[in-house]
Amino acid sequence: MTAIPTPSYVTVDPAPRLVFGPGAVAEVGPIVRDLGVRRALLVTDPGVAAAGVAARVEAACAAAGVAVTVFDRVAPSPTLADVEAGVAAARRALDGGELAVVAVGGGSPMDAAKAIALGAVNPVPVRRLDDPAAVERPGLPIVAVPTTAGTGAETNGFGVVTDTEAVRKVYLGDESTVPVAAVLDPELTLGVPPPVTAATGMDALTHALESLASRRANDVAAGDALRAVELVSAHLATAVADGRDLAARSQLLLAAHLAGRAMRSTGLGLAHAIGHALTNRAGIPHGAALAMVLPAVLRFNLPVRAEAFGAAAGAFRFRSAGPTAPGDRTGGPASAEAAAHRLVDEVAALSAAVGTDRPLRAAGVGPGLVPVLAADAVADVVIANNPRPATEDEVAAVVTAAL
Repeated sequence: MTAIPTPSYVTVDPAPRLVFGPGAVAEVGPIVRDLGVRRALLVTDPGVAAAGVAARVEAACAAAGVAVTVFDRVAPSPTLADVEAGVAAARRALDGGELAVVAVGGGSPMDAAKAIALGAVNPVPVRRLDDPAAVERPGLPIVAVPTTAGTGAETNGFGVVTDTEAVRKVYLGDESTVPVAAVLDPELTLGVPPPVTAATGMDALTHALESLASRRANDVAAGDALRAVELVSAHLATAVADGRDLAARSQLLLAAHLAGRAMRSTGLGLAHAIGHALTNRAGIPHGAALAMVLPAVLRFNLPVRAEAFGAAAGAFRFRSAGPTAPGDRTGGPASAEAAAHRLVDEVAALSAAVGTDRPLRAAGVGPGLVPVLAADAVADVVIANNPRPATEDEVAAVVTAAL
């Protein structure tokens, strides 16, 4: 594992443009039109299409004079084959003219859309879209419309796609595929069922905490990450209990975006490395996989990130019914380490409250799979950002603790 060097400065790109609030979906069409194009490929998945959400976006485009072609063949964990089919659809829609890509859904459609936007104008095999030497032209412009509050995929230019032959995740895209605009309309998330709300909320929380802990952590990202921790911890349980609570839905959607902005400059870490392996090897949905291993990963990293976790404890608004530990907001001053331990306990309590605290064995992961998961995690490039170097044996111990 090669650590990513930490520069002495930080550069923050303000993209994407953010449009946030109930009814914001109406702005999708005008945003596309203002790009100077009159055609769009709407990339989504069958569930979003069946729920009628994609149709609302299509109607907003039509009202602005933008013709839409719908591609709704994105799997829950998009594969290279999904991207290939989407690239073919985009090239047909291009037909010698200009085209925008409108990504509608959770992380899967947005991740696939980035690779599709790049592959549509670069005639190389899609598996090479992670190679800067193979990408000669910038991708088509993307407008992202998230329908879940978790991934923050609308904030960056790289899509996580499954290579089913190699059984690993690849990162396809570049800076040209950072969406030009992110349209966050909490009304589009009102129909998300409680288990998905819970899992995607824990995904956003993981992004924020791993950003704070990253080797590339910085003060700019920390501001976004701490606010995301505050919002998720304050509103996730409410949104799971009452999915029609628009205020809670709004704050979660904003939290996911802020956590995404934070992770864009810092990267993620061990929880995501293990989470990717769990999705590939055991078919566990991404957010659920992260929730299962997050407390164990936090405990592993705590010795080298007590101060960062202590700051997160100060921002955490969910409180379990357990005894008050010294150093939280109801007690007196205490060490950062004590506050950090309290954070781990409260993250676990929040996960229990929203039903994502299942052990890995409940999802079919047994001891025999642990060495494979550990090897996969160590080979994942995202682990280079983890604040504490981890060997295969150490990762195996973390996974075992989550069994």
